[in-house]
Amino acid sequence: MKIYIINMPSEQGRAAFQRCQFTRLNLSFTRVDAVTIEDISSDFYQQVAHSWERPLSYPEVACYMSHRKIWQKILKEKSPALVLEDDAYVCDDLPMLLDHLSEVEADYVNLETRGRKKILAARVERTIGEYNLRRLYYGGTGAAAYLLWPSGAAKLLQQEQQQGIALADAQICRTSMNSAWQLDAAAAIQLDCCELYGIASPCQTNSSLSGTRLSVPTVEANKRAFKNRRLKSQINLAGKKLSAFCRGARREEILPMTNRFNQYTLPI
Repeated sequence: MKIYIINMPSEQGRAAFQRCQFTRLNLSFTRVDAVTIEDISSDFYQQVAHSWERPLSYPEVACYMSHRKIWQKILKEKSPALVLEDDAYVCDDLPMLLDHLSEVEADYVNLETRGRKKILAARVERTIGEYNLRRLYYGGTGAAAYLLWPSGAAKLLQQEQQQGIALADAQICRTSMNSAWQLDAAAAIQLDCCELYGIASPCQTNSSLSGTRLSVPTVEANKRAFKNRRLKSQINLAGKKLSAFCRGARREEILPMTNRFNQYTLPI
């Protein structure tokens, strides 16, 4: 299975971290240049940044477009792939998991956790070593580590055509997929979550999106549209959750197996 890692040319520390961890795992990957704010023209920004529940910042638009670039690759190449952001810390079992998950027929499989509860089926669909694959009804947050099939990529791009862009993880969450799954335990976390789970971080980093929302002015004429979209989204989400709970789903936090994350420090 192909592995794509989104990385900005300026983030050499994160690139070195990814080379280190994937060399250790004996896995190859393709580095994909992240879309930067310099790539986003003012005209394009104005066209796309106001179609979600609030105005998106330039970095948020750039992040979405970086993921979109890989969705288009997956659809064009007609082959599933692992999509990672460059601050994704993966577990030692990733090679084994990819071997097994490549045989799964799916739209999307989430590998990560970010300290929030998800809505999942109680039933285990497949067991892979010490990991379980369970139906994912609502993931909430995080787009740092996921498997995507061409069918899932097509649905994400169709969602964009119908409703515009959003935060990358929000777009994934609001896109209806026939076959979306969660790996339990989590096989990946973002570096900023290491302390939360008692794992020593191998690379110090800060989120490129941190604080950017505060810098986006809200145009008065758009406030009603944002409010209406949020209300519609909340109603749709409530219906989705109710349907899931009627099927026996439950709300719980997915945890990583901390002993499966190699405790090492990136050499300087």
